Amino acid sequence: GIKYFFQENQGKGAAVQLGIKEATGDYILVQDADLEYSPADYLPMLEVIQNMKFIDNIAVYGSRTMVKLGSRKFIRPYPLKNQSLSPWLMNQLLTLMVIVFYGRYITDTLTGYKIYPKSFFKGIEVHSKGFEADHEITAKLIKRKYRIIEVPISYEPRSKAEGKKINFFDGIKAIVTLIIYRLKNG
Repeated sequence: GIKYFFQENQGKGAAVQLGIKEATGDYILVQDADLEYSPADYLPMLEVIQNMKFIDNIAVYGSRTMVKLGSRKFIRPYPLKNQSLSPWLMNQLLTLMVIVFYGRYITDTLTGYKIYPKSFFKGIEVHSKGFEADHEITAKLIKRKYRIIEVPISYEPRSKAEGKKINFFDGIKAIVTLIIYRLKNG
């Protein structure tokens, strides 16, 4: 069954932590609440899990920068329609940082669509309370040798006028988080 939980607004990271703690399934699917992401994209992401269920150490990220044409995947080298240039550039910077600091290429580190194995969270604690929790989890996945598989997803960006909350300072926190967890042991 589905359970609903309410907590005072403490940031995305705190909400994700509560969801992880209360989850009873084998996988944790995180979707930002603003519906910029389509629930129809659950299926291709879950299909990866189904096809690789014999592998314990995988996570699936929905990539807004990937485009699937036939059986091939391509990277879109420009922002989406209605997507501001600054978040797109920040995503490119974070992608570069993950390559340099962690030796992994993730096309969309800022995606709000991710599936993690519940077992991963038995051995770690998430400390971040805001949007930077995503980057803390990514860093810990990589350091624990998890494979992150990206799947192209659809995305309809909202403007600040429509309630978009992420901002420049969230980008700075993401950068700092990637640096901190690169330097930390464990």
